Amino acid sequence: MNKFDHAYDPALGLLFTRQLEGRHSQFDDARELFYQLNQSGNNQHVMSDAYDFLAWHLNQVSLAYAPFEIDEYGKESLATLIAPEISPLPEALQTQDDFYLLINQLAAIHLTQPDWLQNIAQISCSQSATTVQLMAVYLQLAEAGQNGGNFHQLYRALLLSSGYKSPILHSYEYCQQAGLMLEIFDFASIQLAMARFPRVLFAEILGFTLAYCQMPALLEICFPEQSLLVPFVTLRKRQIQQQLFPLQACISSYLDLFPEQQQQLWQRIQSGFWLYHQQMKICKDRLQHVLQTPLSTNQAVTRLLQQKASAAMGHHQNICVQGKKLDMWFAELPANSHEFLQALMQSGYINKQKPLDSPLLKLFNFNGPMFGVLDQFELDILKNWLNSEPNKGSMNIVEEPKKSFASYYKPTLLIKQTQKKYAKLSNRKLYYYLLNADLFPDVLPIARTKARNLLRACTWLNSLPFKHYTHQQFDSYIETIYQREMSAYQPLQGQPTVSREAYIWGLEQIAPMILIDGCWLQNSQALQAINPEICDILFKIYCDEIGNGRLQQNHPHIFEQLLESLSIQLPTVYSKAFIKHPGFINSAFDLPVYMLSLSHFSVEFLPELLGLNMAIELSGLGRSYMSLVDDWNYWGIDPGIANIHISIDNAASGHTFLAKKAIQLHMDDIFNNTADRALLDRHWRRIYSGYASLRFVGTRFKLNLPIGYLVNKFRAKHRR
Repeated sequence: MNKFDHAYDPALGLLFTRQLEGRHSQFDDARELFYQLNQSGNNQHVMSDAYDFLAWHLNQVSLAYAPFEIDEYGKESLATLIAPEISPLPEALQTQDDFYLLINQLAAIHLTQPDWLQNIAQISCSQSATTVQLMAVYLQLAEAGQNGGNFHQLYRALLLSSGYKSPILHSYEYCQQAGLMLEIFDFASIQLAMARFPRVLFAEILGFTLAYCQMPALLEICFPEQSLLVPFVTLRKRQIQQQLFPLQACISSYLDLFPEQQQQLWQRIQSGFWLYHQQMKICKDRLQHVLQTPLSTNQAVTRLLQQKASAAMGHHQNICVQGKKLDMWFAELPANSHEFLQALMQSGYINKQKPLDSPLLKLFNFNGPMFGVLDQFELDILKNWLNSEPNKGSMNIVEEPKKSFASYYKPTLLIKQTQKKYAKLSNRKLYYYLLNADLFPDVLPIARTKARNLLRACTWLNSLPFKHYTHQQFDSYIETIYQREMSAYQPLQGQPTVSREAYIWGLEQIAPMILIDGCWLQNSQALQAINPEICDILFKIYCDEIGNGRLQQNHPHIFEQLLESLSIQLPTVYSKAFIKHPGFINSAFDLPVYMLSLSHFSVEFLPELLGLNMAIELSGLGRSYMSLVDDWNYWGIDPGIANIHISIDNAASGHTFLAKKAIQLHMDDIFNNTADRALLDRHWRRIYSGYASLRFVGTRFKLNLPIGYLVNKFRAKHRR
């Protein structure tokens, strides 16, 4: 196999690492990294930190699990790669209170599973059989059960039953919760970080997924007999067992692709496998340690005071405790913690006869001067301290190990400021880098600039069909366009006006676009934290475009088969050879480069993306595609790719319906959150700019297509 002939060629990782140079991480620990990985934007610097974070962990697991590794890969090796069981918590720790505590502790892990697979079907390799196999596994693992709930929904139900009020997972407040173990954030960050490198770390992802499918959930390991876990465990067990064989088949097929690198890839798969097992064991052991050796109430309240000290100083200048200003007590923490607690206990703020009636607690009541400073969990810490004898009693609060990301991990990596090398590239050349942006993340700033400039020009040159948005006007506008297109269709009478030769040449020209059909939505999962309902709609459309884990339904694959039936031979779409193909006119890359640029910033350009998606889906209905089907049938050209768009883009329940629904949901979200009509209209302006951009950006190609055909025909004639 020639270099980079396959979408998952092991050598592709070198293309990514060459973009990097050493620097120290901007994050103190995995808490910060978890927060950044949960943010919806496409931050190229996070990618470099995430990569080094994973590289460090993979190196550590290779050292720790070397005795468990199977040296030589053979056909039977995969069946012998089995994750050792992890023992449950001791029975004495399997209390209902501890169960509820661990539901909260483990949320970040369970709610990011199996998110490392969510980007596995990047459009550059969506038609690869390997991608299709693993995407099918992911879709089955993430789908809802018979009762309508998926893993995440069932786990959130457990969180509600626990009574804990936790911040939103992607919020900064969540990662700063002192009560959550750092090891939890390590594990969750590994899962999120892997999603950023679907090709660079493909072998490790396969191994990681295999271990996930072999092992029970961490909460189930800790509490194997807990009745409240039955719905969650039943669904998870059924789905992972069903996907174990397809996953093993995918791994075997992948290893067979690269016989020369097979042993190296086998070791990498095992590294990913043991990384998952290691993280499971580390977290379970740490949880057991925390439950067995909880902090004393004194330690717990001391840590609470430390957390609040910086915000408290300056608000108590005239308040003294045992003759010393309260701000001074705060300033000297934690060195003076023992003396501070003793002084506070001896002060008038504490009622020793009735500790829970102490004046100190009343300060935090409604209308008290410190109302809202402590949440219920923190108030419970204070009450436990007041109600216990000095140094007696305990609480299950995490005492974190002393380590920081900056010193604990090797210097991370920084993407070089090499944007100049992309700034003057033609769309033809940019196509390669944007399609492979997971390998060349330093191209992303150029992608943002290109998308912004094209949308700005489109806004200037396209007036709105109506100025003030309402759902009724929008419905009417889309319906009018749809009916106009449908009524314009006339069945073919006689011979088509466009020749077979012209159609074949035109099909070759649209290859850069149709071979990445759906590309504009490839990063729609980034919207999950912002608007899950819109995210689900767009991701469903994307999955339909790439076949939902079925190669025969994959649009790029269907088009590839059409090209082959017409003897049009093209290099693989993600290769440099593809953009060098002499048969393409330059403007054939205009629209796909714009779509790829927009796709990498689905959050920043969400209104425009929704508008573009509406235009694309609506364009699949009516005269254009229906006439193509007639003409192609006449000329003996397989109309499958056109037929599938007519069917799947239908206005009743298909992609056109979903595209319209996504826009309406977005506009509802804007108005319900702001009640600002002017802002609503600004978003309508942005949506319509995205809608109009399909025609605007494609204008040069539309004009050049007939000219290019005539020039090509003239040259062919004179070559004879």
